[in-house]
Amino acid sequence: MKLTELLQRLNALHQTSFTSFEKFPVGEQGAYTITDQTGKKYVLKWAPGAKNLSWMQKAKTVTELLRSLDYPASHYLFIGGLPEGIYSIQDVLPGSPIQTMTPALLPRLFELNRLQLGRAISGRTDWHQEVVKTVLLGGDGYCIHTSLQQHSQVTVDILRTLQSLVTAYRDEPHSSNDIVHGDFQHANILVQDEQISGVVDWDSFGAGDCIFDIATLLFYAYDNLKVRKQLWDYALSQASLKLLSIYLAHMILRQIDWSLCYHDQSTGEHYIKRGQMLLQEITYRLNLA
Repeated sequence: MKLTELLQRLNALHQTSFTSFEKFPVGEQGAYTITDQTGKKYVLKWAPGAKNLSWMQKAKTVTELLRSLDYPASHYLFIGGLPEGIYSIQDVLPGSPIQTMTPALLPRLFELNRLQLGRAISGRTDWHQEVVKTVLLGGDGYCIHTSLQQHSQVTVDILRTLQSLVTAYRDEPHSSNDIVHGDFQHANILVQDEQISGVVDWDSFGAGDCIFDIATLLFYAYDNLKVRKQLWDYALSQASLKLLSIYLAHMILRQIDWSLCYHDQSTGEHYIKRGQMLLQEITYRLNLA
């Protein structure tokens, strides 16, 4: 269905006046900025072919919970389903995605992460089990092993190492009742006037250990030495190195697979090298422990 037709149908359903749309310049999924007749902007997320409306409704539940704690999460105005797919319409949060992570931003991000402690809601993915499953068996539409198995001997070796880590430490004690964002990285963290102004894209949140989100941030900010050190220090104050190695194994697999499938060659090689560097550091730290 064309987006113009979708807007017409949404206007009829909700007595709204959305008149135009523009695809977000970043992000991998169907997110659009839409505008009403007054010029006010909103975020439309459209998942063609999807049927699981309760999945998106629970994202609204968890963001309302977080917002009640002064967490700058998305506010959902409408959630609904059509025969062709499901949708949500959200307020636009202020700010823009982080371009470069800085040490000054981290204390606030750690504060926000702590608000997720012990606040998981029922009926969501057990994130620890998802992490283990994706590395050992592969994921549903992501963390696909075939891309690494077919790319090069280097990626074959990386996958084997990731699986060895997860097999060894899969039973490491961990929290199971925190809210886990699941994709806590630069594109989903907004800043305005050098302050954190929003965290978006909660559609795939899970229940588990919220330090997974810090491990995600560590993976994506790895090239920044000062930020890397602060993230390691904080993560290790909250979780064991063995547990963090499982989370980072998932992130290495997830990003290498995604880049090999959907990005250009240089991006794929960039994340392969990052994965190798992270594995070297994990091995070094484990040997010191």
